[in-house]
Amino acid sequence: MSKIRVLSEQLSNRIAAGEVIERPASVVKELVENSIDAGASRIGVTVEKAGQKLIAVSDDGSGMDADDALLCLEPHATAKIHQEEDIDHIVTLGFRGEALPSIASVSRFTLRTRLHDTGEGTEVIVNGGKAIHSVPVGCAPGTEIQVRDLFFNTPARRKFMRSAATEERQIQEMMYQLALPYPGISFELTVDGTRVFSSPGAPTLESRITAFFGKTFMAAMLPVNFSSEDVRIEGFISMHGFTRSSRREQRTFVNGRSVESPGFYRGVREGYGGMVEVGRFPPVILFLTIDPYEVDVNVHPAKREVRFRQEYKLSGMIAEAIRNALRQSPAPTVNIDPAISLRSLLESTEVSYVPSDREQAVMNFGRPEIQAFEYVAPSMPPLPSRTAPAEEVEITVSHVPEESPGEGEPVFPGSGRVNILGFLDRSYLLATADNGLLVIDQHAAHERVLFERLLRDAGKGAATQKLLLPITLELSRAEAAYIGKNSEVFEKLGFDIAPLSSNTVMICAVPPGIRQENIGGVIRDMLSELMDDSLTGRNQLDVIARCACKAAVKAHDFLTLEEARGLIAQMAQCELPFSCPHGRPTIINISIAELEKRFGRR
Repeated sequence: MSKIRVLSEQLSNRIAAGEVIERPASVVKELVENSIDAGASRIGVTVEKAGQKLIAVSDDGSGMDADDALLCLEPHATAKIHQEEDIDHIVTLGFRGEALPSIASVSRFTLRTRLHDTGEGTEVIVNGGKAIHSVPVGCAPGTEIQVRDLFFNTPARRKFMRSAATEERQIQEMMYQLALPYPGISFELTVDGTRVFSSPGAPTLESRITAFFGKTFMAAMLPVNFSSEDVRIEGFISMHGFTRSSRREQRTFVNGRSVESPGFYRGVREGYGGMVEVGRFPPVILFLTIDPYEVDVNVHPAKREVRFRQEYKLSGMIAEAIRNALRQSPAPTVNIDPAISLRSLLESTEVSYVPSDREQAVMNFGRPEIQAFEYVAPSMPPLPSRTAPAEEVEITVSHVPEESPGEGEPVFPGSGRVNILGFLDRSYLLATADNGLLVIDQHAAHERVLFERLLRDAGKGAATQKLLLPITLELSRAEAAYIGKNSEVFEKLGFDIAPLSSNTVMICAVPPGIRQENIGGVIRDMLSELMDDSLTGRNQLDVIARCACKAAVKAHDFLTLEEARGLIAQMAQCELPFSCPHGRPTIINISIAELEKRFGRR
């Protein structure tokens, strides 16, 4: 008896659906791509219950006659490929003819379509891959498809869907990816009866970017316009200093198709070079136009990834396009608040110089009771010298307590009483302990203190620090919607964030101890991590608290002796005091034994 069998059409369609239709956003992608390929100038998408109850896509495209309305539901039936050579020259978004039969096999599917030059349309209903009927119907020119009860007959797939909020965010992000390359097409998205956005067709991309991501985002972007050989690279990249904590806002397109490509990302990374710190990602919206023969869009079932014939050459072109845009960008201008002290301004610019002799105290090695210190003038203190004279030691302690250690010094577990000696480079606390010398990173230490306090107070009526002047923050519509739906999570940690419009929020309060400088950037980093995946409960709190810690005391910030003592005392109360929330050490302990070994006493 033969062991090999030919699968039924219904079963093969369900297998194909598993490859092509990963989640509701995949359905939106396939249907909207068909609408774009059909020449639509208006596309509307309606979603209910995160796409599980209903996904409806309507357009005013070319439409189909009765025969094509039935034929389009056959496996691998397509009007976009006619001969084998066409596979190497794909110019449409869809081409394999898998999408509609795959979707119809795992849903209750209704298709209504009509040609523009006929007075009657066609309705086709399919239930889980089984055709119910095909009848004439009155409908508008174009095509409307309704997908109900997605995965109703594949409970295993439905079980693996994320939360409703996550699936809605995926759908909205998918709409961004579909709408950005086609600013001339009008797009509208409605979720559970609420219009999320309505973006009319426009001749330029700027208005669509502004509508989706806000004026602040658009103001921080630079235009890219690059041509070389048969390649054209257009779009926008972020100015220096405007970054995110994930690659989520790096949107890349090839011939109008949203794609993921290591070569593309490599070009972006090389273009910015050392201007972006490790772990940060500049937002970009870049469109690559290239001969279809040079790119293979058929390497992934969902057409999400592409492969280039000359990937490294293309990466170099992308890097060159970005470097050109950055070189041609105008010098940034800053309006300085008169309330900011001159000292703070100079420190922020990292200006350094060698103080004159009258400003630099003489080091007296003959009197051990006198420690090395840098003279601090009453008004404007000199900044630490970057190049020390030959007769001076390389490292100076920038501040020494004026009072002797006493009973007020903090006690640290495992080290006993901690006596603060001074501050090194306004970044590290130097202290003695029973077991040696402690070097404490003030920023990492404060991050740990803030992180544990935020989580400890979460849900216990966390205290808040009202802002004297609330901060207005412009976000993308998806980010603002996320805050609105998860406001209680932010409130648990002490944030008071109120919505003002569809893409604007007002920060009215922050947790005590969180510095207000760049609080907008901190909130954006939170959202970048929170919206990358489906996070609930404790995981959400962890992400928010970890990002909030970026507002901790920074390196080179001036601390008083009492502030330093308080910081160490709070560290002593932490559960995990020896590393910051990101994994970096907070303390380096140089033991007495190690010092004796280094000085040749052992």
